Amino acid sequence: MGDALMRMALSSGTPSSAAVLKSLLALSSLHRSGLHVQSINLKIESLGALRVASKSELGVKELIQHVAAGMLLCSFEVQQSSCTSSQWMCYITGVKGVLSSTRLRPCHQDSDFNALKQWVYYHDVLARFTMRHWDPAAYTFCVMMRSNMTQFMSSECIPSSQSKPSILTILKLLSEVCQTVASRPQATKSGQQSDDYKSYLEVLDWRVRNIPIPSKDDETPAMVAIIELYKLAISVYLYRATENLLDQSVRTQKQIERGFTLFSQLDSCERQFPVLILGCEARTDDQRAIILDLIARTECKMSSRSFNHVSLVLAALWAQDDLADGELNYWDKLTSIISSCEILPSLV
Repeated sequence: MGDALMRMALSSGTPSSAAVLKSLLALSSLHRSGLHVQSINLKIESLGALRVASKSELGVKELIQHVAAGMLLCSFEVQQSSCTSSQWMCYITGVKGVLSSTRLRPCHQDSDFNALKQWVYYHDVLARFTMRHWDPAAYTFCVMMRSNMTQFMSSECIPSSQSKPSILTILKLLSEVCQTVASRPQATKSGQQSDDYKSYLEVLDWRVRNIPIPSKDDETPAMVAIIELYKLAISVYLYRATENLLDQSVRTQKQIERGFTLFSQLDSCERQFPVLILGCEARTDDQRAIILDLIARTECKMSSRSFNHVSLVLAALWAQDDLADGELNYWDKLTSIISSCEILPSLV
């Protein structure tokens, strides 16, 4: 992906190419020195180049460059929590609009273009997951984003020939979970509908549990662990969000324990979704220390995104668990805490 972005940034002197270059430099500056005047100015210059480019007819090459620039600017916003961090969803929405152009259909066999689409799909699925639990009713922004959250089809992003399990194939199942699991499944369904719903959940649960973990010959040990963590997190979320409808409490507890074992073995974990979902399950001081130590180790890496939102959400969730007399409703707990964030958290 890096080579493709460099080619787009340096391919010509057009405003679209300049937008990719400036957004790439802005993100690089942010990685190197944090949020400061240079990185902000480069971001503004990238937006200016996109505005100039949009005033004329865009060809296929320019449309692809707009997608690349949009995703780089999205990455800029999620890299470090700031007053503009909520803009990351605007970039995702805009990029999806560009990708819907019929002029890009001939590019679907291009490897660079497919890598870009997979990048968008990754952010899109996790955004739709977070939106399920982010409901600050007072914010018009939330309503606007929900109205634009059309699904980005996995069939457009994941090659049918792909045989090895990857984060993307696992996220395809997370996308199905988001589509399937209602906030109040037992209250909204009855009789045959409820039986059919439970049967489908069991099939979905089976599919998640049977995702093969790649061997260490095919992936690095760290990536093998990350893929397993995604698998565990989705399985635990499916069980919790359906209010134990799957009746697999013993298995779920073993999955949680396995997750904490993996966390303790990793040097870092830049993927925030499994940290949040499995971190929600921390009940003891030792388990919480494992999560906090992992976050601290991860944030020491220059490439790490800010874990500020995840850390605050986890602290609030743990406080709720400690103060409760009994087991809290999972959906209500997660939704109330995530909704307290003024900025939609990004779990990429």
